[in-house]
Amino acid sequence: MISDIISLESLLLKQFQEEPFHNLYLLYGKNPLGGRYGGTCSDKTLSFIDIARSFGFNVALHTAYIGGKEIHRLVRVTIENRIFFADVGNGWPSVRLYPSDEEICFTCFGIKFRTELSENRILIYQIRNDYEFLQLEIDPVARHEKDIIDSIAKRFNSGIIYPFGNTLRFSLIVEDRFLFLRDDTLEIYENGSAIVIKKIKQENLCQILKEEFNFNTVSLFKYLEKINGY
Repeated sequence: MISDIISLESLLLKQFQEEPFHNLYLLYGKNPLGGRYGGTCSDKTLSFIDIARSFGFNVALHTAYIGGKEIHRLVRVTIENRIFFADVGNGWPSVRLYPSDEEICFTCFGIKFRTELSENRILIYQIRNDYEFLQLEIDPVARHEKDIIDSIAKRFNSGIIYPFGNTLRFSLIVEDRFLFLRDDTLEIYENGSAIVIKKIKQENLCQILKEEFNFNTVSLFKYLEKINGY
């Protein structure tokens, strides 16, 4: 079991390094490209499931609650009759599997995650900049995967209001740093410390993503029908 957990968490870390979390498809009103271009929780989760299944892992779609609303997607993992959850669609570096039967705590780039088991729910807390908050709640009872897929298919026109609203989000692990661009503010987490750069000009978005995130946006922005500017 331990080797399977290590292998799956290695795949999880790799996706946080290669497939960014972003809401560009939502902002531009376009269908996701999938794969290495990343996206929101649904896009990243579907991509990870394909990868994990190709390695023989028993994984399935699952949902979670943010602010009491069932609007988040993640991966349900079964390893030797134990249930875990991979929150690969998180905008923050949630790089460990969450057990359904054990509380855990870990830190990544100075950002702390911890779980609590309470009333048939798995509560995920995040501590960042000395502030702790409830990030999401997981009901471990499995749902029919088709129901989740149907919800994903209509997520952009169902009237759901997502936490990131209508402002830009883009995050990625880049070498030994975690970067998160939120609207006009770039947050850089490295060696347990945080650097905040404000008043980022979004008309230079392509250049920012290339220089800071080392992410080639040419194909993505051609698809979004804008090469220069945001």
